[in-house]
Amino acid sequence: MSETDIPMTVARALMLIDAKGSVSEAARSLGVTQPAISKGISQLEQRIGTPLLQRGTRPVALTGEGRIVADYAARADRLQQQFLQDLEEAVNSRSGTVRLGSFGSSASFQILPRTLAAFARQHPGVSVEIIEFPDGELRQVLEEGIVDLAVMTVPDDDSLDIAPIATDKLVALVGERHPLVRHEEVTAADLSNYPFILTKGGSGPLVESWFAAAGRSPKAAHTILQVNSILALVEAGLGVSIIAELALPENLGKCRVVQLSPEAPRTIGFVRKGKTARSKAVEQFWRFCEQYAY
Repeated sequence: MSETDIPMTVARALMLIDAKGSVSEAARSLGVTQPAISKGISQLEQRIGTPLLQRGTRPVALTGEGRIVADYAARADRLQQQFLQDLEEAVNSRSGTVRLGSFGSSASFQILPRTLAAFARQHPGVSVEIIEFPDGELRQVLEEGIVDLAVMTVPDDDSLDIAPIATDKLVALVGERHPLVRHEEVTAADLSNYPFILTKGGSGPLVESWFAAAGRSPKAAHTILQVNSILALVEAGLGVSIIAELALPENLGKCRVVQLSPEAPRTIGFVRKGKTARSKAVEQFWRFCEQYAY
C-alpha cells in the first residue's frame, strides 16, 4: 500500500462514527471488530501525523481532519453506486434511466410531480430517479457526474445549460399570536429582533443574502433542514423563519405567512453541465425540460 492510499474500511468507519457517535456501532455496521477499527484508525493517524478522533468525548466526534477522511468515503461510495448502476444498465442493455438531483421540498413536492408525470406520458420507457441533496451540494454532484442534471435555484453561470421552470419567492413564517402577524409585510430589521429558525434547505443562502443586503443578520436560534420541523418550532413560539413559498405545505397549522419587504424572488430550473448527455434517455429528458421551460 502506498503512502497516499487511504484504507476504505477505516474511511467508512469514520463516516459511520460521525453519523452514529460510536466506534462499536460503526464496527458492527461494517461487520468487523471494534479493536480492528480502533487499530486501523490509530495506524492511519500515525501515517498522516494528526488525530482523526476527539478522544474522551461522548458521543465520539471527529476532528476536522477526520471529517475530511469521512467525506472522502461518502464521495467514494457515491461514485461506486454510480459505477454499479452504469454497469448494470450496460449488462442488461438498459439506457432508460435519468439521475435527477433535487434540492428538496420546493422541487420534490411542487414542481417535479407534474413535470415528471407529463414526461412519463411522452416517454413511458424512461425512468427518472430523484436524488435529493442540499442545494449547496447540487453543483458539486453535478460537476462530478453523480447526477445527470439537477433541479435547483438557477445560478448565475454561463458555463451551465439552464431551462427555467418556475419562479418562487421567500416568505416569513410567524406564529398566529406573534406580534408580527398583524403586519402585511416585514423587513430584515423587523425579523432580526426575534429568535430566528434558519433553514438548511435550498433557500438558506438566499435567506442570508436577503438579511445581508439590509445590513442585518438573523439571530439564529435553530438551524433546521425539514420544513415540517421549522413549522413546528414556529408554531411553538420558539422563533420566526423564512422559507420558500413553494415549500409551504397546504396545512400551516398555527403558523402564518407574512410577505417580505423587499421581496426575495428566485428562479428554479433544470440545470446540466456540458452538452453531451450520458445516454439517449438523458438527452430526451433535457429536450423535454427545454420544451417546457418558460
